[in-house]
Amino acid sequence: MADYGKKFIQRIFAKWAKGNRVRYEFERRVQADSDRRDIGVFEAGISAQRHGDNIESPRDAAVAEGIRLIETAKSNNLYVPKQDWDQYGDRKRLPSGESIVYLSNDQTTITKIRNPLAKAAIKNLNPADMIYEHLIHNIFFPNTRYTFAGISEDIDGVRIILRQPYIPMKFISPSQKQIDRYIVDFLGLEKENSYFYGNSMISITDINAEGDNVLVDSEGTLYFIDPIIKLKKRATEVLDYYYPMCV
Repeated sequence: MADYGKKFIQRIFAKWAKGNRVRYEFERRVQADSDRRDIGVFEAGISAQRHGDNIESPRDAAVAEGIRLIETAKSNNLYVPKQDWDQYGDRKRLPSGESIVYLSNDQTTITKIRNPLAKAAIKNLNPADMIYEHLIHNIFFPNTRYTFAGISEDIDGVRIILRQPYIPMKFISPSQKQIDRYIVDFLGLEKENSYFYGNSMISITDINAEGDNVLVDSEGTLYFIDPIIKLKKRATEVLDYYYPMCV
């Protein structure tokens, strides 16, 4: 079953690349989007318990995991204090309940200081999944892939620092038909209701054509900037389902 996940994503992305001029080699994309080495130091000590099996309350578990991530980052030179956030460029006054956003001085890179618990209820996010969340985004949306840049903290807890290519605002919003074509025809997800598309592993939402979270360029390539991905399995199960050979 796990091998099926890898073959499935290989097939649909090969089809998408052919039909929409997305230029990349699959094996290189696997390495870029599923390589866990940047977060490898955080994997030691993560609980193997499944959803719903935690003895701690969800709040206590989230606080404990945040402390663990911060302490691990400090021990491995991956901690960025809040006073250093300005190194990432110009802070953008964008409406976001999840991230503080910076645009690099050369206007090529967005850095997001993300509160991983801001939409945890919608995402069904187990605290132990926080460090993996961006990798799942990268599987489905490779041209807006995140790279892990470090761990920080604010008054209410841990922050995960992610960097993403800047998508020019000159691009326009696609039609819902274009979005559905990518999500349903090429990713193979089913429309679960008016807001979610999913399968047995994940559901994706916040990708409506009336919003500003999906853009399209002049060649018809879609850019999903920051969709909400709801987990139906633990993050490591999702990653292993699609790329069981990438660790």
